[in-house]
Amino acid sequence: MHGLLQQQEIAKFLRAALECSVHIAPKETGLTLEELFEVGKRVGLERGEILDALRSTGAQSYIGVARLLPAQTITWSQFHFPEEPDYRNVDAFDFVTATLKAIARTETDARARIDRAVLVAQALSKGIRERDIEAAVTIMVIDQHLLEKDGVLRFAQGRENYPSASEQLGQAQGTRVAQHVRRIPERAQAYPLVNDVIERRTDGRPKAAEPFDAFAESLDKLGYGAFRVWWNRTVAELRHAEPTFSPTTVAVFSAALVEGALAFVVKHARGLGLGVFASSDFDRDPRTWKIDDLVSSASAGQRAAIFDQATRHRANELIKVRQRIHAGRMLSDYKTRVPDLRPEEARAARESAEIIVRRILEWLQEHPASTSSPEPLGPR
Repeated sequence: MHGLLQQQEIAKFLRAALECSVHIAPKETGLTLEELFEVGKRVGLERGEILDALRSTGAQSYIGVARLLPAQTITWSQFHFPEEPDYRNVDAFDFVTATLKAIARTETDARARIDRAVLVAQALSKGIRERDIEAAVTIMVIDQHLLEKDGVLRFAQGRENYPSASEQLGQAQGTRVAQHVRRIPERAQAYPLVNDVIERRTDGRPKAAEPFDAFAESLDKLGYGAFRVWWNRTVAELRHAEPTFSPTTVAVFSAALVEGALAFVVKHARGLGLGVFASSDFDRDPRTWKIDDLVSSASAGQRAAIFDQATRHRANELIKVRQRIHAGRMLSDYKTRVPDLRPEEARAARESAEIIVRRILEWLQEHPASTSSPEPLGPR
């Protein structure tokens, strides 16, 4: 029973996320499965949980449409039942209804039609935001209050004389229904997450918010798409390692990701001629590269450097923790007793790795890499 209830809660969140996409991007509504995974991940949901719960959301999928669309609901374009939060614009819904009813007065209900672009333009001239009027139309189409064909809108049969949004609010005023506000915390939780994911479609940022996932997207542009499996597997192992029980594992994999991210950037950075990774050490085979030298060279180049002093310090501390797996280094650093690696040090190592990889991503945005064919690390 507990599992069923949990799945229902996940389904409520996923439904809310899909609905929020309409208010945020009404002309490109819905979310791809990968976008839904990204939104879910930010509230701690795993892919399997999302896929299992998705079946009960009623999400719609159509041939030729890459995104999952919100389920049809008979109440979405109705205003008898107050909800909180409610992102619908009453004026926008009123405008759609009033415009089509005005046309019906001269053309009959059956012939009342208007081009969607014309309707939107008219709404804009009345001071209604484009996003609000487009969302109103999309919602009314989804719940079949309106029908749309080839960009032309008309009332669905039986909806011609349905009360407008403001009329519904007036009818409900003073009733018990109006006094009972339906709280939808999942909607408030999902909105900023969906907004961020949708903004990433066009603003140049990686589609993933987490630095490790975002760096995986950068590998193709850096010419190392073939290493994406290695990167993702290392990230997965780090995420499943528990600092309390496996602090060494966490520290080692954190350092491995930092070392990997820097190694994958070497060729691109050297090609820019900014002084980053300019050392002749990086003319040699990549197997000779050391993480200490990678960090040092990433801090070179003055204003063009990848690392500032704070980031470099974090990287050096991470290296120091990771080096405990090397017996020779321990013999050099600790003359008598080697201190145990504590869970908090492991957690700090993972946090440092995320911050460092984030900084590398920021540097790549400042000095972008164009998509190129994969080529080996090291000298040509």
